[in-house]
Amino acid sequence: MRFVERALGVRLDYRPETLPVLDHYLEQARGATSERVEALPVVAHMAGVYFGEVIRRRHASWWRMDGEDPTYWQLEFESVHLAFSPVIFVREALSRGPGAEVGRDLAEDSLSGDPAALDLDEDDREVVAARLAELPQVSENEYYAPSTRLEVIDIALDAVRSRRLAAGEETDAALDPGDYERGDD
Repeated sequence: MRFVERALGVRLDYRPETLPVLDHYLEQARGATSERVEALPVVAHMAGVYFGEVIRRRHASWWRMDGEDPTYWQLEFESVHLAFSPVIFVREALSRGPGAEVGRDLAEDSLSGDPAALDLDEDDREVVAARLAELPQVSENEYYAPSTRLEVIDIALDAVRSRRLAAGEETDAALDPGDYERGDD
């Protein structure tokens, strides 16, 4: 938060409305981290954890902090089986190539299975992919903007809840961290 305040003169406060400020900061920081690669993990951790906290405060979820390295921490959601790594997403945003403006498909790219993708149950993945496919492609900058990713998460949650409602199921699950344990079974 101090990095952003020093760079842009704006104080972040964990509200979703501050994400466009973070988007702008990351776009500026992308150049700096490409020149000073040692800064990449510091900026990715700082911005990723802030981004994750914005999401956690908006949606019932918790951090899974396996290990000391925040790069691999994930948010896991209570109402829908959805996991997401905000730090990996920010790291990808910072380390992408220069200014590619080709369109990005939100459905294909957000659910692709790469480390920054949304991890959903298979049944939910199909309905989310169909909903995201209805949206227009976005630029590379928009795709990697935390504000866009929050919208994608909001849409994913709404799509899963709509599927459940149509199937006569409870719209929100009551998952807990144990439901996300990765076993060998």
